[in-house]
Amino acid sequence: MELRGETLWATGPEELAQAMARARPELVAVAGEPAVAGELADELRRRGLARSVFLITPVDGREEGEMVAGEGLGGPGDTFGPGRVGVTLPREWAAMDPNELLLRLVRAVVGAQARRPVSGLTGLPGSPVLRDDVERRLAAGTSFVFLYLDIDNFKAYNDVYGFGRGDIVIRALAKEVVEATRAHGAAQDLCVHIGGDDFAVVTTSERYADIARQITAGFAAKVPGFYDEEARARGYIETPSRRGEPTRYPLMTVSIGGVNTSLRRIDGYLHLTETAAEVKGYAKALEGNQLVMDRRRG
Repeated sequence: MELRGETLWATGPEELAQAMARARPELVAVAGEPAVAGELADELRRRGLARSVFLITPVDGREEGEMVAGEGLGGPGDTFGPGRVGVTLPREWAAMDPNELLLRLVRAVVGAQARRPVSGLTGLPGSPVLRDDVERRLAAGTSFVFLYLDIDNFKAYNDVYGFGRGDIVIRALAKEVVEATRAHGAAQDLCVHIGGDDFAVVTTSERYADIARQITAGFAAKVPGFYDEEARARGYIETPSRRGEPTRYPLMTVSIGGVNTSLRRIDGYLHLTETAAEVKGYAKALEGNQLVMDRRRG
């Protein structure tokens, strides 16, 4: 197996932040004691700053050569916490032959890719990580705001321009979601690519409005560039509807449905997602970029 690409090294959080500002790597390996390294690995994972985040931790009492690798999604052998992929090495790992360490990392990478812990299109965590995070917060009684996003008129865009151009649009929205959460969110916030053109952000009541505002503004600025000159000039594209009737579809916008768990009781993950989908449906019935929050109480 041959590995290609550039390797960047950082020995502390500040150096790492500078390196991440220059490139969005395929793999970040965070090595160190679990308490410190684990917190840093979680922040990188939540913010979608790398396609795969690996936690390398020394553990006492393991035989030389023993390795544990897993996604940390609640399955058997989960020793790394929600959403992590990890390699556990004996405390002598620092003196280990570099080729042996590299081999262990490659094995973990291959296994993680086979289990697809993140979206191959956007590099963001998927719905299993979202469910684990939401259920953990609900069990702990921690209030949060759940934002559910998707793109209006996206299917019509795909029908006219093809799914290859549609993938570019999805990646563009993913970038806006990550950058807005990075700018206005906290380390505990989570960005998720649920699938297709659906995304989610888990944040707080103090931060959600600024995050949503930057997402919609940033995406709106990019949308005209996704269309040809004629469509931009007239403000719509025309393609058959589901019934086969010629229909005009405005340029794409973003609809966001939000649920604040401090305002109403949420009984679980399914209840949360059902409520958010209902609110997002109301947002999609309105014109333009919209953020609609569920204001029902109780």
